[in-house]
Amino acid sequence: MAQIVERVTDRYDVVVGVDTHTDTHTAAVLDRLGAVLAQVTVSTDPDGLSQLLAFAAAHTPPHGRRLWAVEGTRAHGQGLCRLLGAAGEPVCEAPKPAAAARRRGGKSDQLDAVAAAHAVLALPVDRVAVPRSDGPREALRMLLVCRRHSDARTATVNLVKALILTADDTLRHALRGLSTASQITRLAALDLPESTHLPIEEHTRRRELGHPRPSHPHPRRHTGRQPPAPTRPRR
Repeated sequence: MAQIVERVTDRYDVVVGVDTHTDTHTAAVLDRLGAVLAQVTVSTDPDGLSQLLAFAAAHTPPHGRRLWAVEGTRAHGQGLCRLLGAAGEPVCEAPKPAAAARRRGGKSDQLDAVAAAHAVLALPVDRVAVPRSDGPREALRMLLVCRRHSDARTATVNLVKALILTADDTLRHALRGLSTASQITRLAALDLPESTHLPIEEHTRRRELGHPRPSHPHPRRHTGRQPPAPTRPRR
C-alpha cells in the first residue's frame, strides 16, 4: 500500500520566504500554489521585525497557517528566528539554491526571498529543516568553537564577528557600526558575574566575547634539517 506523503502545501496556506542581511530583511509571502502575494523590506531592529510579523499576518487568510522559510537562521536571521519562536510561529531553514539556478535567475533580495519560499513549498513536511535552538547545546558549541579558533588573529576576529552577529538585540545593536578595535574594547569592559538572568547561551557568548584569549604563533614544525651555517661577511 502506497504511503501518503504530506507536503508543505498540504499543511500550510502560505509560506513566508525571508532573505536576511545585517541591516535589512526582505520577505515574500507565497500562497500554496507558489503565487507571490506581497513583498516587503524591513530593518533588523525590533520595530522592523515587529513590522515584518504584522505584514505576514495581514497576508495570511483568516484562520490560515503559515510557515517561515528563513535564510541564515544561525547567522543574520537568528534575531528574527528568536522573535518568531517567542510568537509561536513555525520556522524552517530555507534550502540554499543551486549556484547554477541562482545564476540563471539573477540575484536580488526580492528574488532570493521568493526562491526561499519556493524551495520549501516543494518539500515533504518531514524534510523541512528545523533550525537549531538556543540553550545548553548551543552554549557548549560556542565554547568548543572559541577554544578551537583562538590561536590566530584573523580567525579570532572572524569568530568575534560571528558571535556578535548571533547575539541578542541589545548587544548586537550596541556594537553595530563600531570598528573592530572599538568593539573589542567595549566587549572587554563587559563585567558578567557567574550567574545572570540571561539565557545560558547568551551568558556564555558574552563571557567568551569579554575574555578573549591572547593569540600566539603556531609552533614551527621541526623538519630534522640543520639550519644553514652563517656566512662570513665580505671584506
